[in-house]
Amino acid sequence: AYNQDTPTTDMGADDTAADTWDDDFAEAPKSSGLAAAAVEDDDYDFGDDGDWGDDLDDLGDLGEPEAAAKAAPVDEMADLIGVADDATFSMPTAGKPAAGCWVANSSHAADHIAAGGASSAMQLLNRQIAASDFSVLKSTMISTYLGAMLSVPGIPGSPSMSMPLMRNDAGGHPGKESLPRTSLKMASLVAGIRNGYRSFQGGKFNDSKNCFIDVMMKIPLVITDNKREGAEMKEMLEICREYITAIRIKGAMAEAGPNPVRSTELSAYFTHCNLQPVHLLLALRSAMGTAYKHKNFIVAAGFARRLLELPDMSSERNADLRVKATKVLQKSEQMGKNEHQLNYDESVGFSIDCKEFKPIPTGSPCVKCSYCGSQYSDATMKGKVCLTCTLAAVGVQTIGLVTGS
Repeated sequence: AYNQDTPTTDMGADDTAADTWDDDFAEAPKSSGLAAAAVEDDDYDFGDDGDWGDDLDDLGDLGEPEAAAKAAPVDEMADLIGVADDATFSMPTAGKPAAGCWVANSSHAADHIAAGGASSAMQLLNRQIAASDFSVLKSTMISTYLGAMLSVPGIPGSPSMSMPLMRNDAGGHPGKESLPRTSLKMASLVAGIRNGYRSFQGGKFNDSKNCFIDVMMKIPLVITDNKREGAEMKEMLEICREYITAIRIKGAMAEAGPNPVRSTELSAYFTHCNLQPVHLLLALRSAMGTAYKHKNFIVAAGFARRLLELPDMSSERNADLRVKATKVLQKSEQMGKNEHQLNYDESVGFSIDCKEFKPIPTGSPCVKCSYCGSQYSDATMKGKVCLTCTLAAVGVQTIGLVTGS
């Protein structure tokens, strides 16, 4: 055990201590008895050689360390030798956005609306057709704007991407010559007019009027592909004007009530609207009955004569009407006079005043709507909104409807 009182051995006694330890090991007695037997029993048979062997013989080729040390170092800057000292990054030339190209490439209001240029589109419509009340075009303009862009969703957490839709990219991207794809087509106009015809045939005049007004509001924002479609669209505009005028006259007939003079005159004007033959047949039948009831036999005979000249009167389904018209014509020719003085002469060409619903003789001064062509004999209507289309100003001279870009 360690004794604190034992003095520390002097460093000079190292050699003596070493000699002492060596003598102890030299004089140590050799093991004998059971201890010697235990040592002999722990011997193992290591084979003939009894050496360590080489455990690293089967590790394969580990390379030549000397060759690796002699490999030439890689120059990481070798690819930059050809770069000039003054080389800098240059930004690519900025392109023009699609909306800017659309406005610059077209004089049609629909293209400007598609580009988001509502102000420039309204200026174009005002210059071309004297449009003044744009509230009636609001829904059509919004649909035109929304239909020209495509929203593509991105990855989660990123915003959607807006992509322009173009109508002249069939052969590749048009670049600066791009034009937008609009949602309104000729097919939608044709479908609207057919719906108006169907409602008119069934006597649903308010529904029919709404259909024709809807078509009239779409026409300024439809772009045609060729001149033939442009002519067809202008013809559709005239059809809408005639049917809207006829329906307004029909409403005035209901307001005239028992007044024999005014009801007969309005029924006569109703037959001078440019209607389809099947609808003109209904108008003439109504006018003939009204005139005959009020004993205005001269005009009743004229309506009966015009009715019998229609091609549809030869069909079997109109056999009863043909018989009635023949009898009315015979009776009216026998009586040969009108009971009332009427502001109507079928032998004189005239247009219909779309405000007063009275005839405007051919060649008489009048003011017209710059868009739909409705005529007014009252000069005070100049500068006011047309009562037929409710869009354009009356009496303003313009270039007219633009159908292509």
